[in-house]
Amino acid sequence: MKRIIKYLTVVFISAFVLWGCDESFLELSNPNEIDAEVLFTDVDNLELELTSVYSSLKSYRLYGAGFMAQSLLPKGFIADQDWTGNADWNHMFQHESVAEDNSIADIWLGWYRVVARANDFFTQAEDYITENDPTSDDLASIEKMMGEAHFLRAFAYFHLVRLWGEGNPAVDGEKPGVPLILQVSTSIEDMKVGRASVNEVYAQIISDLNNAIALLPESWDADNIARADSWSAKGLLSRVYMTQHDFSNAKTTLEDIINNGGFSLVPGDEYEGLFHDEKEFSEESLFEINLATDMTVNAFNGGLGSLHALLIAPYSKGWSNIFVHDENVRRFGSDPRLHVNALEPGVDTIYNGTFVVKPYPKGELGWSLKKYINLEESIYSTNRNYGANFNIVRLADIYLMYAEVLNEQGNDATASEYMNKVRRRAYGYDPNTAVSEVDYTGFTGTQLRDSIREERFRELFAEGMRWYDIQRWRTGAEEAARYEKVVSGSIVFEDKDYYLPIPQTEMTNNEVIQQSTGY
Repeated sequence: MKRIIKYLTVVFISAFVLWGCDESFLELSNPNEIDAEVLFTDVDNLELELTSVYSSLKSYRLYGAGFMAQSLLPKGFIADQDWTGNADWNHMFQHESVAEDNSIADIWLGWYRVVARANDFFTQAEDYITENDPTSDDLASIEKMMGEAHFLRAFAYFHLVRLWGEGNPAVDGEKPGVPLILQVSTSIEDMKVGRASVNEVYAQIISDLNNAIALLPESWDADNIARADSWSAKGLLSRVYMTQHDFSNAKTTLEDIINNGGFSLVPGDEYEGLFHDEKEFSEESLFEINLATDMTVNAFNGGLGSLHALLIAPYSKGWSNIFVHDENVRRFGSDPRLHVNALEPGVDTIYNGTFVVKPYPKGELGWSLKKYINLEESIYSTNRNYGANFNIVRLADIYLMYAEVLNEQGNDATASEYMNKVRRRAYGYDPNTAVSEVDYTGFTGTQLRDSIREERFRELFAEGMRWYDIQRWRTGAEEAARYEKVVSGSIVFEDKDYYLPIPQTEMTNNEVIQQSTGY
């Protein structure tokens, strides 16, 4: 059975036996609501508060449903559409989003919910320390939890600033980012916050991650394996540095992970299991969002899994809203990861060989997405949630970022070796032994840079990273020209498409916020 962080439970308390009560009892504003002064007098209850921060990652606005399929995969040119009945979704695929799109508001609210819950945890934890006399063991537990909250808030702001920040932090970081809210709002006016600069948001992310590194352990025991640890924070920090083009700090952090973290690539014959509820919390994993298959109908009703598998299911075996863009099938060529990432219609079977994958009729090739879908049973026959964890940081990504850094710094030989480690595993070989028929050799400079970028495309396909890579490399127009169109229309890419419009609901409710340039 999967080890899962305790799921947040909302507790309702009713008082039936009143000993020596007086009229003051009637002053309760809501007898079904627990007062924070009562709830947060125990470390275990702080644990529940922290769990609510983790659980907000798998809300239906984020990884519990449409965040990947409705935003990151379309923006990253990963998928094409079978369903075109939602204008918001069409806009995302065509890079023509507008402020009125509800899907954009959902993402905004989803990530700011993570921020709000993290802020609330900090408040309650600090109050607990001030108002109680925690033991040294309790204080150590609280400090670890605060490290986790720092990590989760940084994770949320890293998504927010990359989705809405107008400036490339390596070039024009003084442009508008997103509102920085670091305390619990106590009034409507407190919630009306303008946009901090991109640089200010990144400074806060780095501060949070450094605090997380200082407070978190290097590992947890088996019962707490889903928690973020200091390596999780270092992995995310390395990606932050890469986005800033701070290659010096990225190199230092990446080398720490590679040399001291004790991680290794899973063997080639276990590779697919990373994406199908089989190889979770592996030797390759630095952080993943923990999910589980349960009998909850779907993420809109809670539950421990995600609707993502339902949205991207093979044709006729789910909602089947999106499929692999035909150009990506061609782009993979003969690379074996095509069959890790996609299902070939008329050839591949699922559900123990009982169903031959059908072609998506709106595509010329019509391949289905494969990562993070349920290969063993119908997503309809049992429930609509699936429990495969989402990989957020894993060692293959670390190796490829390290290769990118070394190439930037002119160390092309070692850069090639780390790129080739990932390739060898994909082809079923020992990552640490040269394989002439697999290795890319003799590449230098721009040619090696482009090869590393293509390796990231092949290795991390459909894991939610492609759009952010395109964004930091500023290759959006080039990629759009390659893919040209989706079922709903032509892809039209402009500089403003590197960021999203501020949701209209936020513009209406917050008069001090500035709309994104060009929208």
